[in-house]
Amino acid sequence: MGDQVKQRYSFSVLRERLSQHGRPIVDFALGEFDRTLPAALSETIRENSSLMMKRHSPADLAEFSAAAVDYLARQYGVEVSPSEILPVPGGRSAMTALASCVLEPGNGVVVTEPGYPVFARLATHHHARILVARLDPERLFAPRLDKISQEDADSVRLIALNYPNNPTGAVISEEVAAALQGRFEPATVLFNDAIYGPLTHEGRAHSILGKDLSGIQDYRPLELHSLSKLFPLGPLGIAFLAGSAPLIEELRHYTDFAWSPPSSLQMRATMGCFESTDHIAEIRQYFQDRLERLRGTLVDVGFEPYPTPGGMYLLCKAPVAIGGVTTPTAQAAADVLLEEFDLAVVPWDGPPHGYLRFSSLYSAEDLRSLGELGDRLALSGR
Repeated sequence: MGDQVKQRYSFSVLRERLSQHGRPIVDFALGEFDRTLPAALSETIRENSSLMMKRHSPADLAEFSAAAVDYLARQYGVEVSPSEILPVPGGRSAMTALASCVLEPGNGVVVTEPGYPVFARLATHHHARILVARLDPERLFAPRLDKISQEDADSVRLIALNYPNNPTGAVISEEVAAALQGRFEPATVLFNDAIYGPLTHEGRAHSILGKDLSGIQDYRPLELHSLSKLFPLGPLGIAFLAGSAPLIEELRHYTDFAWSPPSSLQMRATMGCFESTDHIAEIRQYFQDRLERLRGTLVDVGFEPYPTPGGMYLLCKAPVAIGGVTTPTAQAAADVLLEEFDLAVVPWDGPPHGYLRFSSLYSAEDLRSLGELGDRLALSGR
């Protein structure tokens, strides 16, 4: 475990590398969200700024939980009770609490690859056994759970999913549910990081808390929700967990020790986001338009993007050669793009596949610069 816990967060390393590049960068790795809060929400925050110093009351908590219940019903068509809602400071805080409450040394934890790397690192700190399930691009990026031995499956305490997925853009599907059905013990916690849930671009968003996906109903469900990708609230924004009432209560007791309670203003600001249905629809369309423009440009210069039913990124197959230089891995491809073309992307290597992630948070100038690379890239596919 020693080497794993010493590894730095990959995106922190990437930010440092880009800051030291020395030339202007065509940034499709990180980007910047350029939209503002709805005027009414900004005004509410200004008028109630003194509440930032006030701990939320039981009445605030009840109102927040009821608003979260209504949000889940409206966005996902699922029914939960207020007792199944727990506000949390953010996604990483929620994952830290979950790992602390659920995991014991030697427990098996299934994580998907490619995927958001935080939970695997947290589980490693708790001396859990990390079992990697590769996402299969031939099956809508459903996890290959059949590659996990029965002995390992019997040790699994928690399954950590991330749908809509970062970086693939895949959404939870019948293929995912079929892969999970009967594979692990019913007491296993099924956790889904649904941060990108509001950015579902094809059909209605699915939740593991719903009844529409067979195969996952026997597990103990827990789902993370946030509107941080749509509303630039900064430290005012909070997230929430929803799921099994006994598990939520266990987490609630832990969080009394883990962090200071949210302020009344944080509660109100986030409730304002829940209720801003027009803004949610507007930002979803904003990302859909940007993804389509990016897709067209990527195809024009020779990349091979996958479909993107959800999220804010486009995933492409990593080319085997760029500008005449052989690139045996996604990391090698990203290195050549940055050093030779000043183009920043995020690589993911998961043999036998290699991927490059392009963010839709690009500037107009970045998109033009990408298109102008044209034949200079001389990409060779896998």
